Amino acid sequence: MVELAHIFSSAESLGLTAHPAWWQMIDHLSLGSSFRLDLERLAKLDADDKDPSCGTLAFLANQGMVQMAVKLLPFFQHLIIKCGKQGVIVVMRLSGLTTKSPWAGMKSDITQRRIVAHGKSNEGVVVQHFPPRHIEKVINVTGAGDSFVGALLADLAHQTDVFDDPDRLANVIDMAQNAAALTLQSNLAVSPLLSNV
Repeated sequence: MVELAHIFSSAESLGLTAHPAWWQMIDHLSLGSSFRLDLERLAKLDADDKDPSCGTLAFLANQGMVQMAVKLLPFFQHLIIKCGKQGVIVVMRLSGLTTKSPWAGMKSDITQRRIVAHGKSNEGVVVQHFPPRHIEKVINVTGAGDSFVGALLADLAHQTDVFDDPDRLANVIDMAQNAAALTLQSNLAVSPLLSNV
């Protein structure tokens, strides 16, 4: 989350969010009151239904995390944000939606921790929360984020269309969270079991 805030701050300080092309892209997303209401509803959920000690998703709205991510979508089509014990958030811009796309007919479903907003010109925005992986005993946090990112990038290199389908996206995030969980349960900075993922 710190990285997201830093990238957003840099984009603002460089004047990138004042460029006419940025405004045009944001306008095409057509995010209005229904998006805000969906975000408020999502923010009220527990980060993990099985472990209330993980807190709620209030930080999505209260700390402006989703707002920063959405404002970066003209520059980055897909943002995957590691939130530690609160899980993973994916914020992405959908472009050129056709009726064949699984996202085209989707609506927001807070029970699935998903917001889908359809804008102008076949554009859209998805905000998806993936709850944290339950881990019995954390041995070492060093390398967990690196394991997550490494596993994610390795899978994306083989499946470039992961973001086109909600089920494939969920599978890839699950696999990356599994990689991070293996490292969290290892004395080493990167679990040797990752080669089995």
